[in-house]
Amino acid sequence: MNVNRRQAMGQIVGLVGVAAGSSLIATTTLAAESCSGDTSIGIGSEGGSDLGTKLLTYVKLDPMEVAKLAYEGYGRGGCMYGVFDALVKALAAKGHEDACKFAAIPTNLAAYGGGGIAGWGTLCGCLNAAAMAVNVLGGVNRTAVIRSVYRYYEHTAMPRNDEAFLKAIGAPTRTDNAGELLTADKIGQSVANSILCHTSVTHWSKASKYGSSHQAKLERCAQLTAEIAYVTTDFLNKSLDNALDAEMVAEGNAECSGCHSSTKREPDTYIGADVNSQMECQS
Repeated sequence: MNVNRRQAMGQIVGLVGVAAGSSLIATTTLAAESCSGDTSIGIGSEGGSDLGTKLLTYVKLDPMEVAKLAYEGYGRGGCMYGVFDALVKALAAKGHEDACKFAAIPTNLAAYGGGGIAGWGTLCGCLNAAAMAVNVLGGVNRTAVIRSVYRYYEHTAMPRNDEAFLKAIGAPTRTDNAGELLTADKIGQSVANSILCHTSVTHWSKASKYGSSHQAKLERCAQLTAEIAYVTTDFLNKSLDNALDAEMVAEGNAECSGCHSSTKREPDTYIGADVNSQMECQS
């Protein structure tokens, strides 16, 4: 796939809109402008072993800058778009050897993941985006980063109601029916116990007493989008330094080997629920 400089510049802004006040927009545009001639992405075009060799170089990013971009991106294209667009934009703005290739990625391709994929409530779009972005990065342990992010989402009370974090990403921006900002005490927190959008939102709605169409839900998901973007970047940075030490699977899963170990049993010897899944048993 080849794109020229003008196309790359249009694609890097996601073809969805421009983030108002985004600190990386100007530098990202400059990065795209500096790309001369055609930029071939060429990631995994032949499949098979190529999928692990045609990767783009990861360089360290500022987790808070990525989180801010993701929070803003949520309002333009939803949770999956927010995380994916933020990571790609930040990497394109770095001006390193693969910056032009990142600039050629149309980030609006991630917009389908909102609401657990087109509103189906399946895999949370934040996690979908994190895995899609991490999967094309070289220099990091991709599987370890993805599993660490997923486990974080599964067992952490979210969103991060930390005043310093909220201030850094520019939250909150949405209001309740009285026109008052939806502050951290109103949004509250919940533990998803799952990687599914349906379950995550249900637990939060039960805890907060807000309906899933209320502005509070949108604010909660925007902040959660920023948090997962932050965590993904943090884990990527640590993996680049060979220092990633995060929980990748629930400890209790070790006691459920009947489900969490795959076999090649034939029908006459098959026993139990052989699903080979990393998801937490207790959810």
